[in-house]
Parts: sequence; structure tokens; C-alpha cells
Amino acid sequence: MAVIEAIETVYLELDTASVTFDSLSGYEHLQIRVSGRHNSAGSGGRTIYLRFNGDTGSNYSSESIQGYNGANTGADRYAGQAYVYAGGRLTGPLTPAAENYGVSIINIPDYANANKNTSMNQMSGTTLGYSSGTFTWFGGSVWDNTAALTSVLLYPEAGSFVRGTTISLYGIKSS
Repeated sequence: MAVIEAIETVYLELDTASVTFDSLSGYEHLQIRVSGRHNSAGSGGRTIYLRFNGDTGSNYSSESIQGYNGANTGADRYAGQAYVYAGGRLTGPLTPAAENYGVSIINIPDYANANKNTSMNQMSGTTLGYSSGTFTWFGGSVWDNTAALTSVLLYPEAGSFVRGTTISLYGIKSS
């Protein structure tokens, strides 16, 4: 039976540009849970970008599908990026109520296996800031590198994470 353990939780008391987790060893899989907002002016939802091991090269590819208000859909594909594009969603200043936070769950399976590229999948949901609906996002990404993962950097597409954002790292291992 798999056991999930809380490794670290960051509760932001101030607006913060990025959060890094670097205590990753001893687990088979990682999970990151985000409940957050951003402060990019004139914006509703924003993407959470991720980088692994400080790699800023064009080594990331992402694909995602989105649903808007339960009816409209879209798909995106990005290759050769300098970050994981489909890392989750945050709500922003245009979201109607300040207490509405975007939520994301990011899974990074088998992250320490040096025989394969690191992959991840995520699911997110937010309230739209510019209309009275919702936004859901499912995605997957690959880091084109076989190095064992030693750190994960998360940051908003624009602006900063705002006070009240919570980002938690969990480790999963067999019992």
C-alpha cells in the first residue's frame, strides 16, 4: 500500500515571486498541491510555471486541454520551452471575490529514475475573473533530461504569488 507523507508546506505571508522545494529524496513519487492567487494587473487566471534542478534551457514540453464554463474547450502544445508551461492555474485580480483561489494538483511520478526523462501531470480549476464561469485544465509535461530531480521551482506566469497562497509538497512511497 502506498503511503503519502507531507514533506513541506509553504504558506505565504507576503507576496512572493517564486517557491522552491529541494528536500525531495527518499520517495518514489512527488505531489505538489497549490491553492493560490497572483497579482498580475488586469488578469484573471494565470499559469504556474515549473523548472526542475534550476534548468533554464529549452528542455520542457507540455500539452494541455482546457474547459471554460463547462462548454468551450481548447488545447495547447508547447515544445522547447524554458519551463513547464502547464503547471497549474492561479486566480488573479479580475476574479470576482478575493477569497477565490485557483487549485492545482501536480503529480511527478518516478522522479528519481535516471533511466528516463522526468514527466508530470496536473489538473487545475479556477473561477474566471472576466466572466461568471469556471476554468478547468488538465495537462502533462516532460523535462527532456534523465537527471534525478533534486529541486522544483514554481512561479506565476506574470506577477507574484500573493499572500495567502499555500503550496504543499508530498512524497509517496510504498509501505
